[in-house]
Amino acid sequence: MRRTSALLVAVTLVLGLASCVPGASGASCVADYPSYGTTAELEGSADLLVRGTFTALEDDDTEGYPRTVATVDVVATAKGDATPGSPLEIAYTRCDDAVRLGLEIGDEYVLLLSDPDNALPTPVNISQAFYAVEDGRAVATPDNPVELAPATLQALGLS
Repeated sequence: MRRTSALLVAVTLVLGLASCVPGASGASCVADYPSYGTTAELEGSADLLVRGTFTALEDDDTEGYPRTVATVDVVATAKGDATPGSPLEIAYTRCDDAVRLGLEIGDEYVLLLSDPDNALPTPVNISQAFYAVEDGRAVATPDNPVELAPATLQALGLS
């Protein structure tokens, strides 16, 4: 019975790790982000809430997992210390979820970011932290039912 349990644990660990390795068993990595059901919860979770344009995207595996480091030119800030007119580097896990969002150089977004000490800011949730800016409006991803607060939109120069 002990060998069976040990084997089961080993198989479970290998299968679990495979889900975090791009291309392993046809799977891609999965990041475990919290989900927010209300505007207050979502905006309250962010240390930085900015509007900006992506100017650079670079793959970076130096932290031991696939991630992208992006440079964002800050247009406006609703929360936090990001200065409009200056660049801000952020990092997010490079997974199918991030690829599906279609984040590209030249695109403008509202970003909701956690700002940990001694690390680059990261999205509060990969599907809820990026709102595309289209025609002066912040547009949520299809998986995100949460709207931004009117005061936040006003601070960012959006409707």
